[in-house]
Amino acid sequence: MSLIPPDLYAVISGIITLGANGGEQLFLPDIHTALYQMKQHNRMLAGLWFSITGSVYYSRDIENVLRDLASQGVVKIEADSVVVKNFGFLRQQLQSMLPVRQYRNLLKISRKFYARLRA
Repeated sequence: MSLIPPDLYAVISGIITLGANGGEQLFLPDIHTALYQMKQHNRMLAGLWFSITGSVYYSRDIENVLRDLASQGVVKIEADSVVVKNFGFLRQQLQSMLPVRQYRNLLKISRKFYARLRA
């Protein structure tokens, strides 16, 4: 059982999956850093907590979501990276669960997340 509030869980998993094309390899430190930087400008990430050690950001919430997504087969965790695989059913689930406006906003945030990682 996850200790992450359901809304925050949906936001993190939506950000990681909605903007994905499939097969992306995301490095764990980059995921944490990008979401930390985005938190400052986005209310949807307001409940996300980070520990900061030097220039390294870490969130247990993100790790828990990634582990849960891995158990569902959405992502595959390899050493220090995550490969996005089967995200179609999660997209459908989020689309049916969230109001249209929230879903579109989450999709926009996810695209910004991927743009930040590619930069």
